[in-house]
Amino acid sequence: MNRRWLVRGVVGSAVAALAAIVLIGTPAAALTTGNTGSGRPALATVGSRLYVGWAGSSGPAAAKDLVVGYSTSAGLRIVKVADNERVPQGQGPALSGDASGVFLAWPAGDNGNTLTAAYTTGATLTCRTSFAGIVTPFAPALAVDPAGKRLLAWVDPGGHVNVARLNSSTCATTQTMTLTNRIVLPETAVAGPALVYDDSGSSNLGFVLAWATGDATHSLKVASYVGSSALTNRSQVTSPVGTTAAPGLSSAVADLYVTFRGDDGSVYFGYSEGCVPTCFNAANIGQVAAAGVGQPADGNYHYYAYFDLSGHLVINRL
Repeated sequence: MNRRWLVRGVVGSAVAALAAIVLIGTPAAALTTGNTGSGRPALATVGSRLYVGWAGSSGPAAAKDLVVGYSTSAGLRIVKVADNERVPQGQGPALSGDASGVFLAWPAGDNGNTLTAAYTTGATLTCRTSFAGIVTPFAPALAVDPAGKRLLAWVDPGGHVNVARLNSSTCATTQTMTLTNRIVLPETAVAGPALVYDDSGSSNLGFVLAWATGDATHSLKVASYVGSSALTNRSQVTSPVGTTAAPGLSSAVADLYVTFRGDDGSVYFGYSEGCVPTCFNAANIGQVAAAGVGQPADGNYHYYAYFDLSGHLVINRL
């Protein structure tokens, strides 16, 4: 498999073994943009466009501006979508692409953090739907399978991870979406989850969740979601530190990839080597993040993004 970095850092036997792995290719190119904000940025790729979403800097802490835009220059220039939406500071949206644009979901900071969804092809938001009675304090996650089944994952006010299907078939007629087949999992999380559909050609686990448990070790858990409250293929990411921040997941190049901010403030990157259940090993890649680290859930692991300590959006391309 073509790997992209030389993993750095030796902390304990697991990381010592990982440090021996040579990741072939050039180091990540980090682009620090002029955009500021907070939380875990969301990414999605649609054709030649890289869509980016985040909690901006304008507004009160409970209702920062929700920023969504796209770039055809790997983030160098971002064309922003017109919207008046709000999201809590330190959180942000989820993004999931289709052939023409992206679906997005977020906790509406100006509506009691009610889970809200919309769609855009880059001009404005359409099919905006507020899901009454469904509240989340954290950024949600979106992923879609090859047949177009799109799942939305979020954490409820009690800390439990929820998963439901996001249906957009009525957008053309009613300009609204619906949530169906909602499952409340027994698993709890202290940050927004990550969600991806794994058809990488190696593990092929279907829909896969990742979440920060907030236990004594702040472990990052990964498991397959099969449409019930019983998760399968459970594993834990092996790294020298834990995390209480929202992670990112991607499936591509015959593998699963994970990114997250460790509790030491560093950005960690890991991959599963096609293990079933997954056996992620993650290592410090020498970058510092203020919050969670986002990846596209659409099979493009070449990008990841975070906010640096000055609050600037950093977009990395491998």
